Formats: sequence, structure tokens, C-alpha cells
Amino acid sequence: MNTAFRLLFCLIILELSACATLKSKITHHKTLSQCQQTCFQQLNYCKQNCTDNCRDCSTKVDHFAKENYLEYLHEVKIQGGYITRGLQSYRDPLQCRKVTCNCSADFNACNQGCSGVIQKRLQPVPYCS
Repeated sequence: MNTAFRLLFCLIILELSACATLKSKITHHKTLSQCQQTCFQQLNYCKQNCTDNCRDCSTKVDHFAKENYLEYLHEVKIQGGYITRGLQSYRDPLQCRKVTCNCSADFNACNQGCSGVIQKRLQPVPYCS
């Protein structure tokens, strides 16, 4: 009787511990899906509101370069000097090398963060033309 009671007690403990790990897995799955849902929301927000990409950056840089060059031409005409600089002198080629709007990379990092492991790799900086 004593061994039967011990055996029954051990089975009850094992069954309860199995339920506890199952609950932990369910909770982990729920938090993982919530985390991924947050990543999707951030991705959608980024796609809708992000304007700092290569094309827009190049357009802004070209616009400001043109404004500054026209200002330079005006000053040279007033002073009666020679035009020694061109439009390209006012464009910074490195200004658009790093754009901050990479929604897919941010989404991938967020998704990897949900699982607890973020994989990194080196890659060259994109060139905006």
C-alpha cells in the first residue's frame, strides 16, 4: 500500500509538471506572436511614414546644391569675378550614403529579436545615385 501511494504521488507530480511546461510553452508562443504582431505594426508604420530614402535624399541634396550654386553665381556676378566652381562642387557625395529608412531591415531585426537571437552580418553601405 505504501509503494502504491508513493507511485500514485509520483505520477501526480509528473503530470502536474508536464502541465506546467505546457503552460510555459503556450505563454511563450503567445508572447512570441504578440512580439511579431508589434513588428508588423512597426513595419506598416515605417512604410507609411518613412520619407528618408535614397531617392528623396538625392532629390533634396540636388535641390540644396542648386540653390547654393545659384547663390554663388549671383555673388560672382555682383563682384564681377570669374566662375570657378561648378554645380557638382555644391553636392556632397557622401550625404546620402546612409539613409535611415530601411523598413525591411528593421523588421528583420525586430523579428529576430522576438526569438531572442539577432543574427548580424557585414555588408557594404548602399550607394545612392
